[in-house]
Amino acid sequence: MPTYQDKKSKLWKFRVYSEDSFGNKKQFEKSGFKTKKEALNAEVEFITSNKENIEYITFKELWESYNDHIYIKLKPQSYRSVASRFTNYILPYFGEYRIDKITTRLYTSWQRELEDKGFKFKYNSNLHGAMVSILNYGIKFYNLSENIASKTGNFTRKRELTKKVDFWTLEEYLKFISVVDNQIYRTFFETLYYTGLRQGEALALTWKDFYNYKLDVNKTISKEQINGQYCITDPKTRKSIRIIKIDDTLNQTLLDLLDYFQTFEGFNTDWFIFGGIEPIAPSTIGRKKEQYCKIANVKKIRIHDFRHSHASLLLSKGIPITVISQRLGHSDINMTLNTYSHMMPNDEDKAVDMINGIRDVYYEKVTKL
Repeated sequence: MPTYQDKKSKLWKFRVYSEDSFGNKKQFEKSGFKTKKEALNAEVEFITSNKENIEYITFKELWESYNDHIYIKLKPQSYRSVASRFTNYILPYFGEYRIDKITTRLYTSWQRELEDKGFKFKYNSNLHGAMVSILNYGIKFYNLSENIASKTGNFTRKRELTKKVDFWTLEEYLKFISVVDNQIYRTFFETLYYTGLRQGEALALTWKDFYNYKLDVNKTISKEQINGQYCITDPKTRKSIRIIKIDDTLNQTLLDLLDYFQTFEGFNTDWFIFGGIEPIAPSTIGRKKEQYCKIANVKKIRIHDFRHSHASLLLSKGIPITVISQRLGHSDINMTLNTYSHMMPNDEDKAVDMINGIRDVYYEKVTKL
């Protein structure tokens, strides 16, 4: 059950409904907790010790308790994503059902309804994962006997059209960058194109992260805002934390930008490389990119497509896919292969030529024996 805060005392309490051995329903409430976390922990302890007497609750009530639980456990960005899934696509369907009345048939009906909306398999799969997690929570704390989501299974993956990866060739990029007349934006676009950084990773860089021809990627800026401010968070995966080597020209370009910022009073290395005291807003970056695309008369691509352009550039020069995967910070090489394999040159002719060369040398040695 949910936790509440008393408006006057500012203390927290929790409320749980249970039934005694005669089946009589009763309410248990305990207050006086200084923090929400203390109230939640006490609630969990009570439920665990009285599990057999807890009355089956509605899915909405289960969500209220689970919401308190994940609010403490998850990072802000992850919490907002999970809460959004429940609010928009799960609670409207299951909210009023008692958790023990959610059946395989009901769950399958919900899956069909979502598939009819045309969502991609990955998004639907995330919704299914959210259901599995909350029902496991119900099993642990609310006497739920089985996990219908796990029993029913995930959504069926349907054949999807290969997503087009858009990018600029080197010639297109050079045409674009030639019209960028602002030092900060020029350096930003150069960094994206020649490192493959994600936009959030680049905007989160401070001058402490730039040294010895390297960029230390260790944080990102969330796309979502909290109270109008962009939130600095840890990268989503361990592989996203990486050190990227940069070329001589980009290194000098960054040094020139550093010289510019050092003319400002109060400058220190905690300042953001792209913005100063505060990072540039992503919306501003997008607007500037559109303006420069129009001036340069090149096709419009997304900011994220600078990343694809970097991968395309490296592939065209024969850089191994393993190196590209490391630079991009992919969680594994399969992600890189799935995204860029169609860009890779067909080297089968080279392989056959190599085999012919080996055979020619072998036969030449044999004939001399």
